[in-house]
Amino acid sequence: MRILASRAMLLATVAFCSADLCGLAYAQQATEQETPTPAVQDRTDVVVVTARRREENLQSVPVTITAFSGEMLQEKGITDFTRLMQATPGVNFDTFPKSAPRPFFRGIGSSNQGAGGDPSSVAFLDGVYLGRAAMLGIDFYDMERVEVLKGPQGTLWGKNVAAGSVNFVTAKPGRDIEGSAELTFGDFGQKNAHVMYNTPLGDAWAARVVAGSVKNDGFRKTADGRPLDDEEMLSARAQLLGDFQDGSSLLLSGDVADQNLSDSSRFNVVNQPFTPGRGYKDFDNPTTTNPDHLGYTKSTTGGLRAEYNTPVLGFADWTTTAAWRTLDYSFANDLDSTNAAGNAANGVIVSGIQITAPEQADSYSLESRLTSSSDGPLSWVAGLFYNRDEIHRERESQQSATPTTINRFFGDSENESYAAYGEAQYTFGNGLRLLAGGRFTQENKEYSAKRLTGSIASPTVSYDTSANPGIFDKGVFTYRVGADYHISDNVFVFGTISTGFKSGAFQEQPTTAALAREPTAPEETTNYEIGVKSDWFDNTLRANISIFKMDYKNFQTIKVVPDASQGPAGTRVTIDSADAEIKGVETEITFAPVDWFDATLRYTYLDPHFTRFIQTSAFLADGTPVFTNGIGNRLSRTPENAVVADIGFQTEEGASWGWLRFSVTADYQSDVFENNINAFDEYRAPRTLWNANLIYHINDDLSLQVWGRNLTDEVYRTWQTASGGARYQFVQYGPPKQVGVTLNVTY
Repeated sequence: MRILASRAMLLATVAFCSADLCGLAYAQQATEQETPTPAVQDRTDVVVVTARRREENLQSVPVTITAFSGEMLQEKGITDFTRLMQATPGVNFDTFPKSAPRPFFRGIGSSNQGAGGDPSSVAFLDGVYLGRAAMLGIDFYDMERVEVLKGPQGTLWGKNVAAGSVNFVTAKPGRDIEGSAELTFGDFGQKNAHVMYNTPLGDAWAARVVAGSVKNDGFRKTADGRPLDDEEMLSARAQLLGDFQDGSSLLLSGDVADQNLSDSSRFNVVNQPFTPGRGYKDFDNPTTTNPDHLGYTKSTTGGLRAEYNTPVLGFADWTTTAAWRTLDYSFANDLDSTNAAGNAANGVIVSGIQITAPEQADSYSLESRLTSSSDGPLSWVAGLFYNRDEIHRERESQQSATPTTINRFFGDSENESYAAYGEAQYTFGNGLRLLAGGRFTQENKEYSAKRLTGSIASPTVSYDTSANPGIFDKGVFTYRVGADYHISDNVFVFGTISTGFKSGAFQEQPTTAALAREPTAPEETTNYEIGVKSDWFDNTLRANISIFKMDYKNFQTIKVVPDASQGPAGTRVTIDSADAEIKGVETEITFAPVDWFDATLRYTYLDPHFTRFIQTSAFLADGTPVFTNGIGNRLSRTPENAVVADIGFQTEEGASWGWLRFSVTADYQSDVFENNINAFDEYRAPRTLWNANLIYHINDDLSLQVWGRNLTDEVYRTWQTASGGARYQFVQYGPPKQVGVTLNVTY
């Protein structure tokens, strides 16, 4: 009932926001929305970002940023969070489940999906915190831009931004009547459709409405032809923008995205040849599996947002934002992706493994911010922030194709966060700028857990901590200091020290009430970074390079490990604490010497190693933990080298017959370990993905795009889990080669 109610509320809200409501005055938004943002292209154009809560030229911001415009997202086929991460070196992701990806920035991320856990790096939608992984299942159509910020952003963006963030900036209503439509057809039954309509409403309002559908029939199939690894999402977004005569503005928005997916495919490679230093060989053509309990993902996420901007104070622009985000999520998964006979043939000692993990979450936030408006040497931002999250999540793992017992964990978390922050920058007469900022955050988390065991017909409450929940209550101060200087008009150098933190976490599957009440210490990061941003040869060459060193304290490592106390194939989610040192280089070079050619190279080098790490690697039959020393190991899911290289060719625009643009992209990642112990039974080999696009612009308003992804049909892993004692290593593969066409119309 709660799921249906939430969906009905969101759909009604979108319909309400798109209605012709008159009576408020219209205008451009003040402050962050006042100046139109130029398109971010793979050329040395001026790129405007709001990484520091005000509009600034990318080349003058002392932050390492990868930015994508809506045009770039469309050209590259970036339609979801997973493809965005693949286009951004230095950022990786965990795709289990596919609908709830969790990013890893510079090696720092979290696989903790429990109600008592938080991400280490998060995303924001128009400045609103998206605190649960499945909340990232939003539609990317009609985005103004996406900013990927590298390094801790704890001063201006707050909690759980220990290593980076993704900022989604949607296109806002304008004064002109305009619209766009996109229609895509491709292999595997790919059928996407999107529309956008923007209109003024009398003299007072402007509205912008977006609706979309993304669907395919599955990149892989079950033995009887049912879809696996499919896509099916319906989405809508509506915004109303109004202005008052004193220059103030009001923006109201609502959005919803509904996903209905089949199960993900997995393949047991434990009987494939094993090569020391390389791990198990992949299957040559992994296309079909045979799950006996076909899983599913049903997810509805969305929210409401109101933003009021006013310049009436004179000395500063005042912005207040109130928002609500919601998530209704239901997940069931056949982890072994086969039947009892298939497991027996592979030597798996149980007949089946199923996972169930439903979740409901609501997030409420309120922020009020002042941004200095004078042209003097001192500029500053200061604000107050409040957030409340209410999360309910369940998790159960079954070790039988026909289970008769229950082992279900229930978690409920109520989190409150209060913060005050500010950052100031002073510009001296010689152009030197000094910046300093700080944020104090008070985190309070109340977590209750319950476990049911015994027979399904008559379960027993193993423990219930609702009357005496676990408490995490801590104040944390984060800061950023630094200096930057324009050596010349085209060369900008900077150096910063910044910090971030992630709130303490509770275990998702604790075996006792005492463990359920025990929070971890908060994660803390300190990042030292220097960089140069430069444009050369009449702005035909752009070279941006950053070098950093990050100290990582109290890393909450999350791992599913064998647990013999729960049966021969039993598993348990464990949380261990560790410290790490991460060093690296981030590079972005763009070269556009002539109108018909451009090239971009994004390269990231990472050297992440643990300096303190004792991991719980298993539990014996009597519950005794087994520990492994991981000091010196690489952090999981972190390639040492990652490259995304683009080359584009284009005919002259404006010709009577139209014009063509052809681009090809190579996406390379060196090898990674899926586990922090660096065992080769969970190893991803290096991989290179080749994508290409050919766009025929018939005129300014009509184009036809032919595209291809993973053109060499490379078989590569996106997630895996192993248990030597249970004789399995289940591997999840990325999408195979796909070719399609997209028609784009604007008016």
